[in-house]
Amino acid sequence: MLLFVTDKYVKIHNTDSSRKSIHTVLTLFQGVIMPLLIYVVLFNLKKIDVLQLSCYLKILAVYVVFFGSKYMLEKTIMIVFGLYPKLSPYIFERQTYINYFSILFFPLLLLLVFNSEYVEVLTYGVVILSVLLFLLAVALIISHHRKLFNEAPFYFILYLCTFEIAPYILACLWVRISC
Repeated sequence: MLLFVTDKYVKIHNTDSSRKSIHTVLTLFQGVIMPLLIYVVLFNLKKIDVLQLSCYLKILAVYVVFFGSKYMLEKTIMIVFGLYPKLSPYIFERQTYINYFSILFFPLLLLLVFNSEYVEVLTYGVVILSVLLFLLAVALIISHHRKLFNEAPFYFILYLCTFEIAPYILACLWVRISC
């Protein structure tokens, strides 16, 4: 929970190469858990009629392709424009928050799957919590990297719209159409 209070974890572990493997494992965990959470939420909200493995695999594919390609594109842009030393802590912090959310949402996912009472209320609670945590993480990341945002505010406004908000909207539209 200290991740929301201080950025000390990110500053320490961003430079520690021995912790990168733990970060990679958490990213893989997040890559499986978050699509599963989306799948269960869509099922509980009656957006998906029947539980099917193929629908989960579609959501997983969209998640991995969208966010994997987004991450690779960001890394490529940072390297090409020589921004890697400046923006690497920002990308690491953002990925750390997403990994942290997957750990937080895992017990909620279990609760949604194995609890038959109040499942609709819990589902809406998870959706509201995820939106609030996302907004909190964006606000914290911006406050931690205020200097970068002040240097090029229009770039980061475009960046937030293109790389942070648009993939979520496009992924939701694609899953809604395909499942």
